[in-house]
Amino acid sequence: MITVLGSIHVDFVIRVKRFPHPGETILGHGFTILPGGKGANQAVGCGRLGVKTFMVGKIGRSFRDMLVDNFKSNNVDTSYITFTDEYETGVAVIYVNDETGENMIAVDPGADYALSRGDVDRAEPALSSSRVFLTQLEIPIELVEYSLAKAAEYVDYVVLNPAPASSLRGEVLRHVDVITPNRSEASLLTGVKVTDVKSAVEAGRRLIEMGVEHVVVTMGSEGAVLVARDHALLFPAFRVSVVDTTGAGDAFNAGLAYGLAAGLPLPESVKIGVAAAAIKVTKPGAQTGLPWRADLDVFAQRREFQEYEPVVVA
Repeated sequence: MITVLGSIHVDFVIRVKRFPHPGETILGHGFTILPGGKGANQAVGCGRLGVKTFMVGKIGRSFRDMLVDNFKSNNVDTSYITFTDEYETGVAVIYVNDETGENMIAVDPGADYALSRGDVDRAEPALSSSRVFLTQLEIPIELVEYSLAKAAEYVDYVVLNPAPASSLRGEVLRHVDVITPNRSEASLLTGVKVTDVKSAVEAGRRLIEMGVEHVVVTMGSEGAVLVARDHALLFPAFRVSVVDTTGAGDAFNAGLAYGLAAGLPLPESVKIGVAAAAIKVTKPGAQTGLPWRADLDVFAQRREFQEYEPVVVA
C-alpha cells in the first residue's frame, strides 16, 4: 500500500502555439478544467497502476464532488481527505505548447496551505498499513518536514519529490529513503548546477552527504540518474512521440512508488518510473494522461523495455 500526502488542485489548461511574452496576450484553444495537483496526480498515478493508495489532503470550497469522485474512479481511498470552507480549492493555470508538448504553470495553493499536523496524525492508520509514503512540496514546508519524520516510524520507504523547488533543513532529509528532484530542484537543494549526467551525480552525492539514502535526479528526455553511496546509474528515457509533458514527473514518482510497494528493488522501480513517464507524455493532461496498469503491461512487452539496461556512470 501507498500513502500520498500532498496538494489537490483543479487545473485550468489552455493549449497555445507558443508561450506568451511578458505583457503579451495571445490566443489559445482547447480550454479544459481537470483534476490536478502534484499530490493528487501522484496518488491517481499509483491508484491507476493497481496498488491500494490513500490520499491525505484538503479540498476548499469549490469543485469538491468533482475531485472526490475522480479519486474514487481512479482507485484512490479518500478516507483521509478533509474539507475547509475558509479557502478556495487550490488551482493551477497551465499553458501547453502545441509544438513541443512543454508547459508553463502557475499555482495558487488555496486549501493546501490549510493542511495541518492533525491531518497527518489522523492518517496514522493509512501509514501503518503502507509500505511507501510519498509527498511533495506544494503544501507547507513545515508540514512536509513533520510528515517525513512521522512516516519514517511506519513505512519501509519514505519518498520525497521536492517539487516545486524549495530548500529543506538538512536534518529532515535524514528521514528520506529516496528523493526525486529534477535538474532545477537538485541544483537548488545542493548548490550544484545540474546540466548533465556528471553534475547530476555530483548533486546526488551532495544530497547523500546531507543524509538522504538514495537520490534519483529526473532529467527529462535524458531519463533519470540513480545515485547511491557507492555507485550511480543512468536510466535512459524511452523514445516516444511527445504530446504533453505536463505530469511526467508525477507519472515517474507514481511508477517508482508502485515498484517499491510491490517489493521490487530500487533500480527496477526506477525503470518502471521511467516507463510510466514515457507513457504519460504520449497523452494529454497532467492526470488524464497517467498510465493504467494495462498501459504499463503493454509497454512492458516492447522489446526495448525487455532489453533495457541502465548505464553505469559512477
